[in-house]
Amino acid sequence: MKFLVMGAGALGSAFGGMLARAGHDVTLIGRERYMAPIREHGLRLSGIWGSHIVKNIRAMSELKTNNEPDVILLTTKSFDTETAMKALQPLISDESDTVVISLQNGIGNEECIARYVGEAHTMGGMVITGFELLHPGEVEVTVSAATTKIGELTNEITPRLKKIVAVFNEAGIPADAVDNIQSHIWAKALYNAALNPLSAIFRVSYGELAHHQSFAIIEEVIHEAFNVARAENIRLFWNRAEEYLEYLRREQIPLTEKHRSSMLRDIERGKKTEIDFLNGVFVDLGKEHGIPTPVNETIVRMIKFLEERTEPDGDGTAP
Repeated sequence: MKFLVMGAGALGSAFGGMLARAGHDVTLIGRERYMAPIREHGLRLSGIWGSHIVKNIRAMSELKTNNEPDVILLTTKSFDTETAMKALQPLISDESDTVVISLQNGIGNEECIARYVGEAHTMGGMVITGFELLHPGEVEVTVSAATTKIGELTNEITPRLKKIVAVFNEAGIPADAVDNIQSHIWAKALYNAALNPLSAIFRVSYGELAHHQSFAIIEEVIHEAFNVARAENIRLFWNRAEEYLEYLRREQIPLTEKHRSSMLRDIERGKKTEIDFLNGVFVDLGKEHGIPTPVNETIVRMIKFLEERTEPDGDGTAP
């Protein structure tokens, strides 16, 4: 299959590298400082998906609109989804079979994609695996709490969905086809909203957030999120917030206890975070439904404060 990875940071490069290693035609689109080393020396992958050097992969900093892929993996930050889709739209005609799969964090990416190319060309994805960019051209796959989930927006298990998921698994990317992708996307949003911002605020790994003081904050975040999800008629995998909190503490945190959130890395590098697409979604939807979300709103304000005051120093880290 022919794959285009749009926004190839750590996650996108890892997915693209594994697919290229399996013999698929893969093009990465990312920032030139990260793409140049891949062109020159190949992509180095390490960690739980094995150690590989992948050289049969194209790495570019500009999108060529004459390249029509079978599958586009959208791995940009959520706040760049609309910009990316404006660039990608010329590649996807109504008659083409090209599909765009969001492998992003947050809520609302699939709806944005579908506005540009239609639901028939859109799939949702849920990735709960950790990736770290060690150096330009070198990615470590650090931890994983579940297989990648891919689904049609219609919730059908279609032949093309089965084919794409089979390709992922054959390439060494553990994946499942699901008939309820929005439930998985919201489940990941709960996980991210609980851990990412507090990891960034306290500058700790996920495991340290199991401490009773920080977990008390997480409990409030999740209770507010469940109230919003109920008002939105979202079918979650847990009937009550307490059930998810027990799962988070017992299963998810131990599996990813050493992981430091991408939001923390963004703050350290003076970059914008995805807080508006995580806790910020609960705040916005809460206002629409008249549901108070004071803890999520406070966390959003704290992250935005850190965004606005942090400036990278000479080596790309914040003071």
